[in-house]
Amino acid sequence: MSWRYSFGMPRERQGTRSRSRGPWLARLAGIGVIVVVAGGGAGAYVAGFHPGKHHSVPLPTIVTAHQTAGLIAQSAAGGGSKASAADLVQLLGGDTGPFFTALSAAAANGPGTPDWYADLMQGGTYTFIFQPDYYCLGINGHSRLVLQHCDNGAAWQRWKRVNAALSVDGHEFYQYANLADGKCLSQVLMPAHRLGAGMADCNPARPSSQLVALWWLSV
Repeated sequence: MSWRYSFGMPRERQGTRSRSRGPWLARLAGIGVIVVVAGGGAGAYVAGFHPGKHHSVPLPTIVTAHQTAGLIAQSAAGGGSKASAADLVQLLGGDTGPFFTALSAAAANGPGTPDWYADLMQGGTYTFIFQPDYYCLGINGHSRLVLQHCDNGAAWQRWKRVNAALSVDGHEFYQYANLADGKCLSQVLMPAHRLGAGMADCNPARPSSQLVALWWLSV
């Protein structure tokens, strides 16, 4: 009696499962359809409001010209609209980030200190590396100008010349736009007429606050 019982019960359970499998499969299939539809709707919602990042073509990392230079501009504090050979400032790096400071007349008219590596990359973009600490000029996620560890393939550390050059006393002044956000390296007027360095929309009028020349260039 016990022998029959021990083998009879599993069969009864198995039969119960077999009889209930059909309805459960149908229910699961229905739930699956609901999940798929809901998932598709959620995906469409996310795609509509938070589009995914598109994979861009990797930037060329080959240096075609390794050169040293000073990044020189006309001081925008004077209110001039075009670059001139007088009242020049140079871009340097510091503990609080890049800044512009006055360039001495001796340095403006003679050999100065090229504080940057202005590497011309394959494809025509530039990488600016501050020599004292070997940090790269770039932007952070808020389009703020910073010095950061160099990443040879990073668009936020690449700069391209935009609009035509302005030639003054044998120097070519250009606007340099960041490859990641398209904004231009610019002078920013600070309190007490000090000049900071930052980013601004590239102005096709080529204001002096966005014009930068490579001085004391050497390869």
